[in-house]
Amino acid sequence: MSLALFLSLIGCGDADPEPTLEGVWTTDGYGFVVRIEADTVAIHELTTVSCLLSTSGPLENGSLRAEGLSFRLENDKLLIEDGGTLHITGHRTRLPEVCTRAPLPSSDPVFNFEVFWRTFAEQYALFELYGVDWGARYERFRSRVSADTTDDELFAILSESLAPLTDGHIGLIGGTRRFHPKAYPADFEAHRAEITNYIFEHLLAGPGVTVTAESRMAYQSLNERVGYIFVTRMDQFSSNPTDGAAGNAEAAGRALDEALEALSSKDALIIDVRFNPGGYDTISLALASRFTNVERIGFSKKTRDGDRYTPLREYRISPAGPRQFTKPVYLLTSGATASAAENFTLAMSGLPQVTIVGDRTMGAQSDILTRQMPNGWTFWLSPEIYYAPDGEVYERIGIPPDVEVALDAASLVAGTDHILQEALRLANTGG
Repeated sequence: MSLALFLSLIGCGDADPEPTLEGVWTTDGYGFVVRIEADTVAIHELTTVSCLLSTSGPLENGSLRAEGLSFRLENDKLLIEDGGTLHITGHRTRLPEVCTRAPLPSSDPVFNFEVFWRTFAEQYALFELYGVDWGARYERFRSRVSADTTDDELFAILSESLAPLTDGHIGLIGGTRRFHPKAYPADFEAHRAEITNYIFEHLLAGPGVTVTAESRMAYQSLNERVGYIFVTRMDQFSSNPTDGAAGNAEAAGRALDEALEALSSKDALIIDVRFNPGGYDTISLALASRFTNVERIGFSKKTRDGDRYTPLREYRISPAGPRQFTKPVYLLTSGATASAAENFTLAMSGLPQVTIVGDRTMGAQSDILTRQMPNGWTFWLSPEIYYAPDGEVYERIGIPPDVEVALDAASLVAGTDHILQEALRLANTGG
């Protein structure tokens, strides 16, 4: 799920002791300063060297409607939510001194390097997992940047600095330039076009296939005992373009309820998220809630907050919908299973009837923190660490399957789906 908070800052002032939203707030993690005055709300993206305007707008009944965000007080703290899993707290502060400085030229290569480097230094949560000394990267790359550095040179330097962080939730865009240090599995990339055709021609089409929820889900009967549900993404299940995380989660729940009703007589189900790149964690939890008959932990997470982390926060699943499927479920995964699809896998991994079949997932579970550089370039990073129900961390390494079967893309597009065949064998034999 993406943390694109687009807010700005207005003026300055002291923390207001009254129980009101008005005042200046610094978020716990994520690096934002929020200013609320009367019916206006705004945020700056904050580092120790910068305080960059993001966006602002009217506050209507506690909501910034254009961004789908709500603001309220909880235990004397600011709470920012989006109707989904976004849960950012803030504490009252004075306006940081950096926010009062005269802005440096937005095109200054040195200033852009500093904002980029310090955002990672202050917000990125996974340096230890990737074994990267970010301070040493500064010493190596800062000396290569000067007032005469061109855009092409700066982009190359920043990209090179990120290269060891092979995190699927890191990226940099500058004009037409693109850099992502983490690639999809080579076999998948080599056959990406053919796999896309296979998905549309076989998994989302054919005799007996029902496609629903804006083509985000398809289901069918494989045989008398086994049903199959294919989930393409964890977003845009709703036909209403203004629906946010909550509305899409409701639509996803309805789509899965429809599939479970059609397949209710089956003794086992195969759920396929091998090619699912993610979306909203709220959808992941909504789908997983149809497979449990008791409340359980879906996953937990904490957020980088300076030299420490915010308290671990649990995200739970409870029985939802008109029925729960508690018979055997075989969940198909691959190295292309990413982000919210991995977090769906985390939630499902804690259920006793679920067997994961296939390859390790990508290993990119944190929400995405999106930031802007002074020159207008966009980059993003992982500010959080996710935990499985058993307390394990699978960032970087991916969630391991219970039954390992490699994704053989060449065989798949030629018509032999080894992972699906193994899951079907297990489902038919009760393995």
